Formats: sequence, C-alpha cells, structure tokens
Amino acid sequence: MPKQPPSDEWGKTVANIKPIDTSGQDFDKTYFPGAKAPSTPEWGVTNARVNTGGADFGTGPEDFGGSSQGYDKTTPYFNLPEAERAKYQNLPPTATEQAAQEEKEQKEKGGLPGWFWVLAGLVLMFFFAIIVLGVAYFIIPRNAGYEATLRGAPPGSSVWVDGSAWGTTDAEGNVKLTSLKEGGSRKVEIINQLWVCRPLIVHSENGVAVPNPLVAECTPAQVKNTNVGDCGTFKPGEFDKAEICYNKALTDLDPDKFTAEELVKALSILIINFDKGKFDVPPARLAALQKGASFIKKLQDRDSNIVLEVGGHTDSDGSDASNMTLSQNRANAVKDVLVKYGVTASGLQTRGYGATRPKYDNNTDDGKFLNRRIEYSIVSTVKK
Repeated sequence: MPKQPPSDEWGKTVANIKPIDTSGQDFDKTYFPGAKAPSTPEWGVTNARVNTGGADFGTGPEDFGGSSQGYDKTTPYFNLPEAERAKYQNLPPTATEQAAQEEKEQKEKGGLPGWFWVLAGLVLMFFFAIIVLGVAYFIIPRNAGYEATLRGAPPGSSVWVDGSAWGTTDAEGNVKLTSLKEGGSRKVEIINQLWVCRPLIVHSENGVAVPNPLVAECTPAQVKNTNVGDCGTFKPGEFDKAEICYNKALTDLDPDKFTAEELVKALSILIINFDKGKFDVPPARLAALQKGASFIKKLQDRDSNIVLEVGGHTDSDGSDASNMTLSQNRANAVKDVLVKYGVTASGLQTRGYGATRPKYDNNTDDGKFLNRRIEYSIVSTVKK
C-alpha cells in the first residue's frame, strides 16, 4: 500500500503514485490500476480505470523510473467520514466569487443599467422644474404694466407720463415708455424749449398699448416775444436760457435772405453743456442742433461754395495738450450731429483750439463756463 496522505489532503486525488499489485487480495481496500481484475464481491472497492493523460499532471511514468504500466491513471479516492467530507465540499464562497455570483444573478433577472437611472432622474428633474415654474407663473404676483413707443418727437425732448419724468428722446426722436400702469388712460407730454407738442393719451387693452406707437404732433415754438432777459450774457447752468435765445435768433433770421455772418452769430449762442472731460453731445441739445442744421442746409443750397468751421474751445483747466484734444473731439461730435440732420459734410470743417482763444476771464467760474463753447465761423476756403 502507498503511504497514506496527511489528513488535510483527504478527499483529494493523488496522482502518479506507483501502484502495488495485491493480486486480488485485501478486500475492502482500494484497488490500484495496473493490477488484475478484482475478485467478486467488490465491496468498498473503487475501480480506477480512468485514463487522465500524462499531460494533465505535467509528468510521465518515466519520471518514476518504471514502465508505463499503470501510469496515466487516477489514483483512487479514499473514503472520508461524512463530517470531514462536508468540511471540504461545502466551503463558503470568497468575496470575489460572491460578487461574480450576484452580478450573474442580476443579469439573469434582466436588471436595468445604471445610466438608465441617471437619465430617468434628469428627465424627472426637468419636468419637476416645469411644474414649479408653471405654478409660480399663476401664483406669484406679476408686474401688470405694459409698454409703448413714442416716435417723431423732437430729439432730446423730455417725456413725462402723468406728471412724472419718464425719459428723453434719442437722436431720432424716439423713446420707449416701459412699465406703464394698467387701468385707465395715461397722459404723455413732450417738453422741449423749441417745440410745442400736443399731449398724447395711451391706454391698455389686454396688456397691449393702444395706440402703439404714439406719434408726436409738434410745432416750432413762437419765441419772438419771449422775455428771457439779456441774451448777450449767460451764467453757469443757464443752458435753457441760452437755447431759447439761440432759437429766437434763428427764428428772427429772414428765411430767404439771411447772411452767413448772421447765421454763425446765431449758431454760436447755443451752449452745449458737455460733461467734464467728455465730448458726447447731451441729448437735451439735439433738438437745437437739428434746428440749426436746417438753416445751414438752406445756406448750402443757396451758396455751395461757403464752408463753415465748427470750432471747439475749453477753459484753462487741465494741460494744453489734453484741452487741445478735448476741444477737437467736441467739434467733431457737433459736426457729426449736424451731418446726421442733413448738412453736407464737405461744407463743414472742424478745429480744436483748446484754451488758446478765451473770450472771458478764466479766473472766474462764470468766465470758465462761457469759455467752454462751440463757436462757428466762416471759412474763406472755397469748396472743391
């Protein structure tokens, strides 16, 4: 008999152990391959006639120094007590085996992949947001106002709604009136020194302004007999007074016979109150420039050889270089507005003088205010 394997190896196959021929003796013992046929009865005897092949064990009979008889056979199993057999046959699965088993079971059950649940969650959140917004739309109070557009008003006009300032018209004479209150009619007034405009009435029907747009109805203001005092001198901040005097001077011109000298004198009355250090034409002065442009056009139509200069001037504050640049930019800005309102660009030229030609005392506030001016003159150069 071969030597018994240790107890912890019971139940396992012992391979390539050279068998012993017992010649049919020793019943109840394991019968080894290569021996003669067992005698009857074969109680408890294992018939080991299964050829496993030497390649399965990585060796051959020659490795044991014997012939090939009986080799390549499986050494029979030894009978183990039932308790010991269960010990080795019912081992619990490892963590890896358990995870693989669970994955297999999940696939067999036809479970949905993880990305499906992510997508479903996003879709659910989207519809929930739609529901919340819909509820908010009907429950949360909303601004019940409406809006209208005013067109055709004098540029730079102040627009008032029910006695409250609402905005200023742009260079085209338009302004958008937003957040008008529902309920009843709204009174829209257009205020301009050079124009008289009829008040307009607007109301809402189902949240829509009626009429829309509102079209301004304005006529030139009659200022011949307006008492504004001395139009030869102005104090700081008297922009409206200067504009009234400017308008009066233009209106007093003979429409068909005014001279270039009379025109440039009237044009130079207007005070364009540029913001400090800036050269944007204030919207409030656009209507005055629009009226002045109509007279310059008349002059150009009568005499195409006349060229007017738009000169920019500053007070003495700041450096000479910065004042020169600022005055040039302001003159250019005024020319651009006049051209926008129909003046032929080639009939105008610009020049910045900085603080080099003061007309008033730069040591006083009044003098500095009056020196910050746009002044027109006639250029002797003939237009080509």
